[in-house]
Amino acid sequence: MNPSTQVLLFGSLVEKGAEVTPQATHLVLEGPLPLARLLDILNLPAERIQLAMVNHRAVDLGHLIRPGDRVALFPPEYPVFSDWKDFRINVANDR
Repeated sequence: MNPSTQVLLFGSLVEKGAEVTPQATHLVLEGPLPLARLLDILNLPAERIQLAMVNHRAVDLGHLIRPGDRVALFPPEYPVFSDWKDFRINVANDR
C-alpha cells in the first residue's frame, strides 16, 4: 500500500467549495507524477501557484511528486520570503 501524499494549500487557494478540503488533503498516488499533473488532478491552474514546495524544498512544475511526499502550494498574493524569489514558478517556462 502506498503512503498518502499530503497537499497543503495557503491563501486564496483555500476556498469554500474547492475540490480540495480547506488547507490540507491526503491523496493516494499510484506512482510518481509531475507537479503539473498533480495540479490538474486538483483542478488548480498553474497560474494560481506562485511557489510550490515538496518536503520543504522549492520545486518547479516538472518535479516528480512521489507517494508519501508533502506538497505545499502558495498563491501569488501570499507573502513569500525574499530569498525564495528565485524559486517562484515561472508558468511560461515550466509548461
